[in-house]
Amino acid sequence: MKTPLEYSGRSSSDPEELAIGRSHDLTDLITHFAKQQPISEFYVWFKEFTILDQNFPNSKEIQENFAKALKNSIKMFGERKAFADLLYLLDDLKKLKKRCHPNEIIFEFLAEAYSIAIYYLRGSWDVEGTAKLLREFRDLTRETKNNKKVLIFFAKSYSNAITRFCSNRQNFTCDKLLFEFRIFANKNKDDPEIQAEFAQALISVLSTFAREYRHEELNQVLEEIKKIASRFPDNDKIQLLLTRATILSSLTTSRNE
Repeated sequence: MKTPLEYSGRSSSDPEELAIGRSHDLTDLITHFAKQQPISEFYVWFKEFTILDQNFPNSKEIQENFAKALKNSIKMFGERKAFADLLYLLDDLKKLKKRCHPNEIIFEFLAEAYSIAIYYLRGSWDVEGTAKLLREFRDLTRETKNNKKVLIFFAKSYSNAITRFCSNRQNFTCDKLLFEFRIFANKNKDDPEIQAEFAQALISVLSTFAREYRHEELNQVLEEIKKIASRFPDNDKIQLLLTRATILSSLTTSRNE
């Protein structure tokens, strides 16, 4: 393994500056090329990044590059459905965030990583694992109530979880997730992005009611979506979601006639 002073193409004699430059290189390699390489090659780069972070534990730039690389790696392993690797790297990012606290950039990378992990875990039908990550993410949001990016990623996470697990209403998971998301959405009634994610989650529930011909419950959810849309008449995304919900409802009604 090369030390920072041995990296080619660096004219500086400052080891930390060389290490920062290499951290940028590694971030680019992991972000753009790791998914095209064998997993073994990724872990060579990952080990080198870990050594850089250990050798320069106070370098904010290396820490932030490492956090970005970890976040992008989590996405890569999610695409490969390698969930054990995904969760292993998420743990590393959580440790990095804890060690570097407070750092808003790393905080946001971790929030995005949670959202990515939850999105891909839904493909595994891991209800307990998803619920655990949502609990951890909820704790994270309490640390930064005013960070818009974190709150949006949190809303997306609930929307994705509900979209997956509400296709099977043979357990209480969907109702529980929807209850929790509704509380969060009600606290952020003026945020159109959060409300759009909540409306998307409601459509997933409405779709299930439509398949099961549960008209009373379907109409209750439709009314909830209409109320959201009435507060944001100029928001194209929310209005489109209302249109989808109305069409789904009308199709169910017509089949029942």
